[in-house]
Amino acid sequence: MPQPIQKPDANPGLAALLALVFDVGHVAVNGQQRKWIFIMILVHVGFLLCCLPGIVLRVLSVIDAYQTAERLQKGETLPENEYTLPLLFKIVAMVDATATCARA
Repeated sequence: MPQPIQKPDANPGLAALLALVFDVGHVAVNGQQRKWIFIMILVHVGFLLCCLPGIVLRVLSVIDAYQTAERLQKGETLPENEYTLPLLFKIVAMVDATATCARA
């Protein structure tokens, strides 16, 4: 079972930038590998099906990476697969039963 993540040095701006440009903000800054894998797969499937779903998922991912890094920066301890953005959580929860959201 993955250990909860605690990263008070998380940088929200860097997390958002890396999520937008390289699709790695969740894993590189926030340390959420499982969350990153599911988001990356869904974003790329969205781009393959039709560009719009991929763009929407990418934007939601950037917002979630930023908000998650803010929570980590404030000293919160989060599960590896916890989503901060409820809409992104609802989408990912359709394919990942282990996803959680504190604000859902």
